[in-house]
Amino acid sequence: MKKTKLSVILYVLALMLVMYNCKKKEEPFPTEPSGPGLEELNKVKVEPITPTTPAAVTTTAGTVGASAESAAVNGALSNIATTGVVPATVTAAGAAVTAALPAADVTALAAITPATIASVSATGVVPAELKAIMDKVAANPALKAYLPKITLPTVNGVTVNGRIGAIEAIEAIEAVQVEDACLVAAEAKFQEKKTQLDAAKAVEDGKVTTTYSTAVAALAADETSCKASVPAAMTAARAAIQAQIDKAYADLEPIKATLGDQLYTALYALVGIQAIGAFSGLPALEAASINACTATTTAKTTALQAARDADLGKVNTSYTAAIAAASAARAKLIESCHNQGGGQ
Repeated sequence: MKKTKLSVILYVLALMLVMYNCKKKEEPFPTEPSGPGLEELNKVKVEPITPTTPAAVTTTAGTVGASAESAAVNGALSNIATTGVVPATVTAAGAAVTAALPAADVTALAAITPATIASVSATGVVPAELKAIMDKVAANPALKAYLPKITLPTVNGVTVNGRIGAIEAIEAIEAVQVEDACLVAAEAKFQEKKTQLDAAKAVEDGKVTTTYSTAVAALAADETSCKASVPAAMTAARAAIQAQIDKAYADLEPIKATLGDQLYTALYALVGIQAIGAFSGLPALEAASINACTATTTAKTTALQAARDADLGKVNTSYTAAIAAASAARAKLIESCHNQGGGQ
């Protein structure tokens, strides 16, 4: 009986040993994530951008000069003394004056003194009696053609007159429940990468805003310099106009007999029209030129803002893509935590 019991005990022990040896040994759960997610996470970055070149701002300066018709007449006057021949352009100009204006107006224009011209040149203000005549000149197409041609300045193709007048899209990151060491480590690696991406984005944003701020800051000095140059330009314009007027008057004197009194008076009046028309138009041109300086600053600022916003958009797009890639890599890290360990 005792021998039988001992045999049974030994059998049971042997069976337990076999079962223990056959059971797979469980491996411990991982404490660090692994796999391709790590390499992918390390490669994620915010791409540096190349600053966008602002759109060019085009400008043209305002000008004042003789019309084609006046230039032809003034050029012909100097040749009459030599040739004794009065060209048809000169005769036509005189006829336009006498046809458009009463004799009294022609006489008044021919009697304009150098002092009156100097006053209009300095102030731009035309005496009332002369202004009434100039209004008639401007209303007559044939005579208006002999008025000086004043071209106002432009900015980006738009005529300037003398009247006074950061994007964020950061992807939301869903909170991850971290219940063991591996998941904690995976989330820590993601947050470390996100901190790097945030810093890289801040650097790129800073480059963009600094470029913009520096460029905009320089515009104020440019505008001040532009406005300061206008008076000198107007002084030069007045001198050029005065030289043309003086020459026209001088060319008329030696050919008075050749022209005859009526044509001579009409042409003398025409020179007065040119003088008053040019000098009275300069204040508007000066104001427009100053306004153009401000308009140029505005246009350049707008162009710089557009370039800045485009660049900030590029940075944000790169950052958003990087966050998405980092999130995808984090998901793989978390998956690696679940796929390791816990063998059955």
